[in-house]
Amino acid sequence: MSVVGDIPHYPFSFRGDALASELGRFVVEEPVTRVVTNAGARGWLVTGYAAAREALKDPRLSRGLIADPDMPQEDSSAPPLSVVGTMTMLRRAGLRDEAVKGMGPRQTHISLERVRDIADTLLTTMTAATNTNGNADGNANGDAVGNAEADADTELGDLVADFALPWASQVTCELLGLPTEAAPELAGWFRLLSTGEAADANLFADWTKALSRFDDWMTGIGTEGLLGRLALLNRSSDHPLSHQELVEIALFLFVSGLGNPAGFLALCGLVLARDPELAARLRREPRALPGALEELYRWSVMLGDSIARIAREEAEIGGVRVRAGELVLISIDAANRDPAVFESPDRLDIDRRPSSPHLRFGQGRHFCPAAALNRAQTEVALRSLLDTVPGLRLAVAPDRVRWRQDHAVLLPETIPVRW
Repeated sequence: MSVVGDIPHYPFSFRGDALASELGRFVVEEPVTRVVTNAGARGWLVTGYAAAREALKDPRLSRGLIADPDMPQEDSSAPPLSVVGTMTMLRRAGLRDEAVKGMGPRQTHISLERVRDIADTLLTTMTAATNTNGNADGNANGDAVGNAEADADTELGDLVADFALPWASQVTCELLGLPTEAAPELAGWFRLLSTGEAADANLFADWTKALSRFDDWMTGIGTEGLLGRLALLNRSSDHPLSHQELVEIALFLFVSGLGNPAGFLALCGLVLARDPELAARLRREPRALPGALEELYRWSVMLGDSIARIAREEAEIGGVRVRAGELVLISIDAANRDPAVFESPDRLDIDRRPSSPHLRFGQGRHFCPAAALNRAQTEVALRSLLDTVPGLRLAVAPDRVRWRQDHAVLLPETIPVRW
């Protein structure tokens, strides 16, 4: 753990298969503690479950103020308002309810049957594409093949490049009404979630290029998908969004639909690949999958940064006084591993029936509107993985899975698998 003076530097780790030891310690010893961010700002890191739940629901802690460059920041530049204030902008234009509906479980833009078909196609392609050298057409890189120490006739694929990223990209394109032929390109846009040094080096240029692409798409958007519906209703709004605002919101909705679903699906795939007994049980007991998913949402480590807020006024969080204008960083990952709430929290137990719910999708007015849809779509994708690749197993030792550094959503570089 690096420190600035006597204050620890946050974030601590970019591994998604284990909670950083610092977070585990703070949950127990100091559930609200001082940290220094990548931007050199001081903030309050909230790790305890009770304090995190309190902070997520507190109206005195503002999400929108994070866009103010004069406020303390996690990274070197403030995020645009379209990223942290999307729902507020949509509400002002009278479009929020339509957006929530379009991200809900009853949306009509993409069916669960179509979601399953996308997953089946990707996995069938992966398992059919192996050549006699055991490399899935180069999707699993040569180093991964070497790490796998695979026999010449052993199948090898990559659950990141062959499955999680293209699945999330294709599903999100169809949900939003973006050109489906652009999905392979857009799967590579995970880099837009970079933070820290990676963001300093590339994010401005990448974000500018992405906005240009979305400007073209939103200029010619039809009436299909959520974006088409929002653009249509915006034209009759009493307080319409500008074209640029629609472009920025569209980009943010895509990046959100790519990042979190891809990261979580990849982690689920990693868990199943390294635990064939768990995978076999879920095949035998398909009704156990929804409960297993809830435990995976709790157990997973997904955030490379935090849920950030700025205090509008003085507030008390977890017994600590937070002054107006101070930065509050909420670690959902740590809160979901609080031993005061979850017995043996580091153990993945699909039979767990906790008395308190996990906080993966937030709380209160900022609860994720796509939570139910994400649950349903991820369940369908995992059923496809279990059915289509029955012999799935990890092709490297778990500790040799490398994770992308400096990203807001955690994702392995590759997940080499055999079957």
